[in-house]
Amino acid sequence: MLDINPQGKKLILSVDGGGLRGMIAVAMLAELESMTGKTCPEWFDLVAGTSTGAIIAAGIASGMSAQELLVKIYRKRLPEAFSGQPRGLLLYARYLLGGLRNLYDLQPFVEALAPFGTGKKIRDFDKPILFLTTKDLRTDKTYFVVSRGPGAPAFADWPLVGSVAASGAAPIFFQPVLGTLIDGGVGSFGNPCLAASIEALEYIGADGGFVDGNVIHFSLGTGFNFNTLADGEARRYWLYNWIRYLILIGLEDAGLQQVLDTRAIYGQRIDYRRYNPLLTAASVGDILGLSLAGRPDPAALGLDSFGRDEVNLMEDIGRAYAHKVSWTEPGYLPWVDGGPEKGFARDGGHPLPGIKPIQWAGSGLE
Repeated sequence: MLDINPQGKKLILSVDGGGLRGMIAVAMLAELESMTGKTCPEWFDLVAGTSTGAIIAAGIASGMSAQELLVKIYRKRLPEAFSGQPRGLLLYARYLLGGLRNLYDLQPFVEALAPFGTGKKIRDFDKPILFLTTKDLRTDKTYFVVSRGPGAPAFADWPLVGSVAASGAAPIFFQPVLGTLIDGGVGSFGNPCLAASIEALEYIGADGGFVDGNVIHFSLGTGFNFNTLADGEARRYWLYNWIRYLILIGLEDAGLQQVLDTRAIYGQRIDYRRYNPLLTAASVGDILGLSLAGRPDPAALGLDSFGRDEVNLMEDIGRAYAHKVSWTEPGYLPWVDGGPEKGFARDGGHPLPGIKPIQWAGSGLE
């Protein structure tokens, strides 16, 4: 059996936002459980998440294995929460008639979290420690909802299900929880790895055993796809293109920046490892070895990809990726052994950020 922590260090798990693409991350973890013979609640000392990552973190903190989360929540309850609502033109018609407020009703999403149990409060979680993010529209402040440490008293009485719903209440998709709280990924914390590292090392600290040299941090993404435009194509962009670009690329940029900042700030103090598969047909087919004949395009997988074929593909991607990466290599990054000239990493992960040449000649701007 694989041993990801032979020295018995403190283990942190943080999981990005990404809607239904959380299936990719939870499938990675389910496969890791199979390889190690231990469940995630047995492995991790602190679990952190934003949006769909908050669902995974809360499930693990509640004692659910990743495999159980995969079967009960991501295969069944979350897809049903979306599929029971209008689709296609009916969905957008309701959105228009509803005053352009939200695409989906929040209540089915809340009901999908029922396996976590009712009546649980944030204060009820100590092993593993639970850490979630949400944003308060009244103050534009991101709240770091934590169950232990100096920040815990402020959130002790927050209900678990309500807190998770708040972390996942993505604007446009859902109405704000209580008309106030929205997705913790709005802003800089769609990837909560840096916030979780700060919470563990600087606030919980030695009381929880989170000290220099004694921490391994597993940071999981929910899949990545880069924007590909031909030279000069953005000249034709209009309002819709720019809104879509600013939202999606803003989230991707912020997520990657959290990785780089965590490495820069804590790289000498903790063993930070990052896992995030590249969602292109070339990477998924050629590197992960999955047949895509008759299957959805990996690049089209989105926050609300709840179709059975899409959900099955995301599970397969997560499981295949879990076998391509190293879970024991210190400081592992998803672009290891890869490079921008290849377009993707050898392990099927996030490509190494690179610089593409700019053609200044003849532009009149020299």
